[in-house]
Amino acid sequence: MKVVSVFLLVVGLFAPVSAQWEFGVVCSTDVPFATGPNNSHKLAFRSEMLYPQRDTITLVFQSSESIYYCLSGNGVNVWSRPVALYPGADPAIALGRDGDRHLVWQMLDTLGRLNIFYRNLEFRMMPVNVSGANGNCFHPDVFGDSAGVAHIVWEEGEASPQIWYRQANERGVIGERFSVSTDSLAACRFPAIEQFNNGIGVVWQEVDTTESLPYKIMRRRQVGGVWQTEEVLAEQSEPLSHPAVDFSGGNEGFSGGWEKVVNGNYEVQFYGGNGGGYPTGGVSTKPVLSTIGDVWSYLFWEEDSSGRKDIFTHFYYFMTGWSSPGSVRNIFHIDEQVYAPNCLGALLVWTQGDTAPYQVMWAFFDYPIGVEEKIKDAAKLVSGIFNGKVYYADRKMHLYDASGRRVMELKPGANDICRVKAGVYFVQEVAEIGDKSNGFVKIIITR
Repeated sequence: MKVVSVFLLVVGLFAPVSAQWEFGVVCSTDVPFATGPNNSHKLAFRSEMLYPQRDTITLVFQSSESIYYCLSGNGVNVWSRPVALYPGADPAIALGRDGDRHLVWQMLDTLGRLNIFYRNLEFRMMPVNVSGANGNCFHPDVFGDSAGVAHIVWEEGEASPQIWYRQANERGVIGERFSVSTDSLAACRFPAIEQFNNGIGVVWQEVDTTESLPYKIMRRRQVGGVWQTEEVLAEQSEPLSHPAVDFSGGNEGFSGGWEKVVNGNYEVQFYGGNGGGYPTGGVSTKPVLSTIGDVWSYLFWEEDSSGRKDIFTHFYYFMTGWSSPGSVRNIFHIDEQVYAPNCLGALLVWTQGDTAPYQVMWAFFDYPIGVEEKIKDAAKLVSGIFNGKVYYADRKMHLYDASGRRVMELKPGANDICRVKAGVYFVQEVAEIGDKSNGFVKIIITR
């Protein structure tokens, strides 16, 4: 069944904790896992999704007969009609540091073998078979560097699949195949790849029943084009599975997440970044995350504790700490099952519905702080959108940028902010000696 475009924007159903949180429908699909699996990138955007109104977002997903992409229009509020690309499944997309969109997916070749294919969406080019194998290739993921090169990983094999890596570019030139995993007796699955601290990191799940601790989450890094020794991030006697990496990446430390079985019960475990060591209760699976430096964290996972699938959230901002965990179904008053989360920064996509046709959905969570709830005497503090010239304050305050850096001190009365770049900022009243520090009010400076 083909994807049917649905141009329905759901309005008026905002989360009680923030008037900025909103969601809507992208389109419909006939599969309940259209936005999965969680090991691969489904969203590409030219920044870290802090300002969705400034650029176009590309979403890739699947239906039973094809992979598709949709483009956002004015911010994330309007999505284009889905465009069918190729028959296949498990697409992944990444925006290269040079601005190109790199797409990978699994598809049958001309001999009926399941291989991994690549295409640069900015160029008219035929799909390139990057696995070049005899089939049995699954679950690809991709990272794009500043030179226009795609770094692609996938799972290959039947009884003991291994993790393979290859480069490709817009001219259809592919590099040498490289085996990232080295234990030929182990079953290695679900690789994910991203850039961290100027190096590339690949994670995957590994099972070797000949060992006393058979279940592992593995990582291998490529630094300066040289592959480092494999590392064990976690190992235990019960299953560890479905790893995902931080989908924001960039010049920051590694962070990721995976499923962890404890006494027969599935939890998710977040590792590194602001999500390090955070366990969840209930039947928790398929974690995805975006962290931005050590400032923001957006954590999502699938939850099935009540026998009805949901997606749980947990957000962090360094000035205010962790928010309370939330539920997508409760936040947006959804009376259907939601599942298969994927994210980039504050933007979350998922699949929704109890029966076909299912819906591909989006939600934008803005900044992960409930600023208005934390303000003492908030009516006396000015907030809103400013034209970039003057900010009026009735008391001494500090102005912070989105990264938490103090930009300037605001004096009572008119403050010249002409030299402050356009963007999102926060103001905080300077506490008197002995008083508790107040929360923050968000302002937007335009030009």
